[in-house]
Amino acid sequence: MKKLVFILLIAVIATTSCSPKLSPDYNWGNQRWVLTELKSVPVQLSGTRKDAFIEFSPTEKRFTGNGGCNRINGNYELRNDKISLGEVISTKMSCEDVSFETTFLNTLADVNKYEVQGNALLLKHNKDVILKFESRNRPNQ
Repeated sequence: MKKLVFILLIAVIATTSCSPKLSPDYNWGNQRWVLTELKSVPVQLSGTRKDAFIEFSPTEKRFTGNGGCNRINGNYELRNDKISLGEVISTKMSCEDVSFETTFLNTLADVNKYEVQGNALLLKHNKDVILKFESRNRPNQ
């Protein structure tokens, strides 16, 4: 009987200690983070799928999204309030406002910290907020 209790205790510890809910990004999934400010300048939103956004997959430590025209994706790592975005990969479709998208992607590369304030995700370079996103429920796909 003691062996069974010990095995059950180990199983409970193993399953709860590896829980993704212990990670600070556990609630980032199932959210579409729509870009609302780029380097302190408000971003004009259309309310369509063309708006720049990012979505995180905490279990895979990957992100996907849209730069305003092209699909983007990559990996990320969190450590305390620091975030490291891996190389951003994007499709290469021709776009009207390619300069906006280029600025957005270059700014993503400068991100090294994050902060969540209510419904907002702030991506920072050191102490400066360089990207501000607002949470939206992910649309059914």
